[in-house]
Amino acid sequence: MTKPPPRPTLNHVLIVKDRNGPKAYWLTAELYSLGRDPGNSIRIDSQYASRHHAILVKTESPSSPDGFTYQIIDGDIHGTPSTNGLYVRGQRVEFQDLEDGDEIQFGNDATATYSLQTKELDAILSTFENTQIVGL
Repeated sequence: MTKPPPRPTLNHVLIVKDRNGPKAYWLTAELYSLGRDPGNSIRIDSQYASRHHAILVKTESPSSPDGFTYQIIDGDIHGTPSTNGLYVRGQRVEFQDLEDGDEIQFGNDATATYSLQTKELDAILSTFENTQIVGL
């Protein structure tokens, strides 16, 4: 009996660029909170980001090679929206299923890029000079 070749493992990565420089987060959990408050899963260092600016939720996606993606939702877990809004691909959104390469904006001086990677960690890091890796 022949086994089918293994599907490539995708790494879901969020690269945050704020006042502290770029940081890469490997996304594996079901839920992440993003914002200025230090209690968030992913801290955004920006005076324009709300204390609880957005949440990332892992969702099923039949069109994704590994069957899931992350959806970003404006505001906190209780439904209170952020003060300055959430922008994906330059458009203000309340929520959005993320696709490879999507840029997310949290005010004037902080962005994040959602990236799907099949590469090994070292190959990914070589493309992001001076990027701090968080949560490995």
